[in-house]
Amino acid sequence: MSNSKPSALVVDDERINLLIFNKMLVSFGVESANATNGYECVELCSKRRFDYIFLDIRMPGMDGFDTLKELNKLCSGNFDVPVICITGDTDNGRKKEILASGFTDLMSKPINKKVLEDMLKKYAHPGVNIFSVTDEDEDEDEDAEERLPDWVGSIPELDAEYGVMHCGSVTDFLNALRIFNDSINDRSYLIDKYIKQGNLEDLKLTVHSLKSTAGAIGAKQLAEMSKLLEKACEEHNTPFIYNLTPEYLNKYRAIGDHIRKYWKGPDGEENLRYITENELMDAYNTIEELMGRYDLGNIDKILKTLEKCEMSDEWRELFNDLNIYLRRMDWEKAREIMEDFKKRGGK
Repeated sequence: MSNSKPSALVVDDERINLLIFNKMLVSFGVESANATNGYECVELCSKRRFDYIFLDIRMPGMDGFDTLKELNKLCSGNFDVPVICITGDTDNGRKKEILASGFTDLMSKPINKKVLEDMLKKYAHPGVNIFSVTDEDEDEDEDAEERLPDWVGSIPELDAEYGVMHCGSVTDFLNALRIFNDSINDRSYLIDKYIKQGNLEDLKLTVHSLKSTAGAIGAKQLAEMSKLLEKACEEHNTPFIYNLTPEYLNKYRAIGDHIRKYWKGPDGEENLRYITENELMDAYNTIEELMGRYDLGNIDKILKTLEKCEMSDEWRELFNDLNIYLRRMDWEKAREIMEDFKKRGGK
C-alpha cells in the first residue's frame, strides 16, 4: 500500500466553496491544492500531477469546459487524471452535456460528504487508502467545536444550523460567514453595474456564484432569489430582473449589516484617511509586482488597506473594478485598470 497521500486540485472561483471542500478532503486523508480560475488550473497542472481534479464549470474568464480542453492539450489528448465536474446545474440534459464534453464524472453543489467519499474511492489508484469518516468521528469533532455564538441566530436571513452542517463545523461556518461578508460591497457594486450596462452574461455569472455561497452559509432565500435572477438572465427577462433586483440587493446587504454590527462593534468602521495620487500609484505598482508571484495574501492586505482610504469618486470607481478582478485573479483586466489609472493621472 502506498504511503504517500493522494492529491486533489479543486478549481472554484469562490473562496467559501474552497474552504468547505478542502476541509472535507483533509478528513479523507487527501492533500488539497486550489485554483480560483481555469488559467491557474492549467498552470498548476503543467507543473505537477494530481490524482484528482474537481473542476467548477461556471467561472469568469475560462469556464470549466474550456479549461478541460486546455488540460487535454497538455498531454496531446491523453490526459488521464479523473476530472470531476462540480456544478449546481444537474438536470438530465445538463448532465449529458457535461459527460459528453469529456468530464470523468460530476458532483452536485452543495457537495455532500458521503458522495465525495464515494467519488474518491471510485477513482482511487490501486493501493491508495481513502480514509472513511464514521458518524462517531463526526460526533467527536462536533463535541470538540465551540458553540455557535448566540448573535448568529439573531440574523433572520440565515439558517445558521444548516450553514454549520454544510460547512462542517462552527469554526468553518464562521470563517465562511466572514468571507461572505468581505465580498458584499464588491459584489453588490458589480451586480448594480452590470444591470445598468445591460450586461446579462456577466450578471448571470455573478448571481450564479452568489447562489452557491449564499446556500453554503444558510442564506436560503437569497440563494433562491439568485437562482431566479440567473434564470431570468438566461431568458433575457429584463423586466423581471429590474423588479427583483432592489429587494435582492437589500436582502443581500442586510446580512452584511447584521454581521458587521456584531463583529465590528456599534461604532462601525474606523475613520477613513485620504490617499494621495502618489500613494495610490505606489500601491498599484506593488500589486503588479505581487501578481507576477501569485502572492494573493499580500495583494489581499493591500486591497483591505485601500478599502479604508478616502479617494475621489473617479478613483473609487476604478479601484472597485480593480478589487473585483484581482480577487478573481483576472490579471489581464486588473492590469488594464491600473494602466487606465496611470493615464488619468497623467503618468
